[in-house]
Amino acid sequence: MDRRSAIKNITLSFGTITLSTGTMSIIQSCQTNADNWSPTFFSLSDIQFLEKVLEIIIPETDSPGAKSLKLVRFVDRYIDKNIRTSEKEFLSSMMDEFINMILESENINSISEIDSKAIEKHLSLHIDSGSIIAKDGNNYSQLCGLFREMAVRSYKLTEYVLTNKLGYVPIPGYYDGNVDV
Repeated sequence: MDRRSAIKNITLSFGTITLSTGTMSIIQSCQTNADNWSPTFFSLSDIQFLEKVLEIIIPETDSPGAKSLKLVRFVDRYIDKNIRTSEKEFLSSMMDEFINMILESENINSISEIDSKAIEKHLSLHIDSGSIIAKDGNNYSQLCGLFREMAVRSYKLTEYVLTNKLGYVPIPGYYDGNVDV
């Protein structure tokens, strides 16, 4: 499978989110406060890493960040339900390679020891530059771009952003029957 086409397909499928009933149910289930949540696609260590990546992309400011809005839950459920199996395997292997590259370059033994500064360094190095080749010979710019795309798309679909930032109205328009023509 060609890496570029696989990541492009994943990005396109993530980018063509419509507010269908399936997507709305995923959004609603991600906003619950259940502490017994378990990931469906990613492993727990991948979830810890992805949560740090999403928090770097959408940090906590005067509005909630990725961790507060539980964006990692939406991304996990969305990928599990809407991405083809071959692309899931490819995404998982690319993410594992990216994590291993960070572990090797930072001389760290486990994913839980990776701090946000190390992730931010590698993310900023690869996210906008298609010409940076890592020591392992891979170009991670598309994967980092996919991380950014997933963060922004899932952020825009949270209840907080829809109601407070984007002015979402469940029934669009206002009807006033007493208007002079």
